[in-house]
Amino acid sequence: MTALRAPLPEGPLDIVGDIHGELAALDRLLARLGCDPHAGVAQRPLVFVGDLVDRGPDSPGVVRRVKQLVDAGLAWAVAGNHELNLLLDDPKEGNGWFLGHADGYHHESGTRPFESAPVDPAEADELRAFLGGLPLVLERPDLRVVHASWDAASVARLPSDGDLTTLAAAARHDVKRALREQGVFQRALEERARFADLKDPTLRPQRPLPATVEVTLTEQQRNPYKVLTSGQEEVIPDDEDLFYVGGKWRVVRRARWWNRYDDDAAVVVGHYWRTRVGVTVPGKRDVFDGLHPFAWAGPRGRVYCVDYSVGRRFVERWRQPGRTTFDGALAALRWPERVLVFDDRDEVVPTTGFGG
Repeated sequence: MTALRAPLPEGPLDIVGDIHGELAALDRLLARLGCDPHAGVAQRPLVFVGDLVDRGPDSPGVVRRVKQLVDAGLAWAVAGNHELNLLLDDPKEGNGWFLGHADGYHHESGTRPFESAPVDPAEADELRAFLGGLPLVLERPDLRVVHASWDAASVARLPSDGDLTTLAAAARHDVKRALREQGVFQRALEERARFADLKDPTLRPQRPLPATVEVTLTEQQRNPYKVLTSGQEEVIPDDEDLFYVGGKWRVVRRARWWNRYDDDAAVVVGHYWRTRVGVTVPGKRDVFDGLHPFAWAGPRGRVYCVDYSVGRRFVERWRQPGRTTFDGALAALRWPERVLVFDDRDEVVPTTGFGG
């Protein structure tokens, strides 16, 4: 049985952002952090914020490496939305390496296949078991780590332990069943049918789509496993355009939940495609617009996103074959120093704005 809320180790930590199958970046970052997985040594405990997999060239290798560190007692990790999709056998952009479906990156000119190493069938069960054994929350009095969103109500709804795959599947089923019983699900299907189920990038849906919005928000907000791993969402205002990403038109967007976070404990998350240089990642809403690239967020400066978009490197390689320098990077936040270490630069970068 998995403890869905687990304690963080005491003392200084290195908290590593979303890896998305970029094994080479992970190994470079580990070396900069003073960690040698093969020798079984680490300068300080490592904490991974989830989204180990998908999009990058070697997701199986990343899971093996993180599992190696966890098994050696050198690292801890939480599950992200990409791990949850895999556990639920939910085909999504980037996870064909494990689930075996035809897979590709949806963009303005069509679909570009991912060049990802497939899982070896002989080790698929072992990797799945490892990912299914990850908690959703790691915490101690001064610090909380969760993949996407700290929501006290969702955390309170988690059982003390259980099988993550079974519990997440049951929660999704319960929400869908309620929507079907209320007739909302059917109305949403009828709405989307007028616009190719929202999957045609050339067919922009016309609003209002009330049932589609209700289904989308309900499936997200009433499922604690979704809230913690995918974040909180809100309706896209009428005066803003809908956007197409991940193979479908979106009627809701990621909410800046950290603007309501007022607790004493710091929270470190991934998930949100942050940038170092302040440029928008195409197809992603810049939820940190107006915030310094290395600043803490929230009214008290207690929330930090350590995802610096290393998962975008597959697109940069595709657009510029042979490219060796990238906009995105794999980062680690050193706690309690609150400085950043990147896989592709020597200097340590201080963060700003902690404590408001």
